[in-house]
Amino acid sequence: MTTPTSGQWTIQNSNTPLGTPKVVAIDNPYLTKDEYITNELAIGLGITASSPIYTSGRIDKLLLTVSAQVNRLCRRWFDCQTIDETKTGIIVRPWNPQLVTVVLQNSPYSKINSIYFQVLKWFIQIDTSSNGYLQDWPDLGMYKIVPLLSNSGTGTGSPMPAEIVDKTPLGVLWTNYTFGYGTVQTGVTLSQPVGNSDLKTYQAPLYNRLFAPSQPLSVYLGSTLLTSSQYSITDYANGIIVLTTANFYSYAVTANYTSNESMPFEIKEAVSLLVSDYLGQAGSNPTGATSISMQTFSASWDSAGTGLMKRAMELLKTQQSNMPIII
Repeated sequence: MTTPTSGQWTIQNSNTPLGTPKVVAIDNPYLTKDEYITNELAIGLGITASSPIYTSGRIDKLLLTVSAQVNRLCRRWFDCQTIDETKTGIIVRPWNPQLVTVVLQNSPYSKINSIYFQVLKWFIQIDTSSNGYLQDWPDLGMYKIVPLLSNSGTGTGSPMPAEIVDKTPLGVLWTNYTFGYGTVQTGVTLSQPVGNSDLKTYQAPLYNRLFAPSQPLSVYLGSTLLTSSQYSITDYANGIIVLTTANFYSYAVTANYTSNESMPFEIKEAVSLLVSDYLGQAGSNPTGATSISMQTFSASWDSAGTGLMKRAMELLKTQQSNMPIII
């Protein structure tokens, strides 16, 4: 059985610029479980590192679920990712080239890696070098190009049938870009997790975890750069790697990676609020009833949402994307 890979949409290779699957944005947790249990809400709920909900992995799943909910509410993703995004309905005027304004779904972006213009199954690469053909605003997630200022294309360099899209919106624009609030970390010392002494398992320090899955990561044992066969990343969300061979000589284990810990405060706080709201509701009102009465006891809940949920929604208002998602 082939294990599905999240965030990849496998289509015919001839339909992508580089013949590889189209990579789309995926959901990743915006908070580690060890960060969450230091929050006053988790402390109030009595959740610790020895709680069954923590040790069973349920907190991890809930953090991911809530982070995905935040993405849908805000119509964007916040962690650092490298994805492909397509836009349709482009008209190229070969005899009178004009700027095309492209609004990407996610911002801020750190780099436009490549831009390809597709007509039928021909792909022409747009020049994104420092020659000045690309005018961009990373904080707004927007750039402008002239589609005909392009390189020779991929493969055998098939010419673009520009006349076909002179008056008909047949063109498709492929943008590969890196976005999000990730921060590159260099030389971070990893240590054995509390209670683990196998000399294989190592973890990034608290508040310096949340490995960005799509970004480069390198691990060093002492001064030696390890190959991908000498370690595995077993838990991106909690910053854990496992060495193939035990570190019997106690060499320092360090790593270079992109961390998503630099997430905006509003996002992290909203995740904490929503996770706590769901846990509290599960304990006191799992059916979601607006009121419960029995003999001399009665309780009622606000049908419009709890106080925690309302606070989270207020925080997320500042992060919602109102930009159009088409050209």
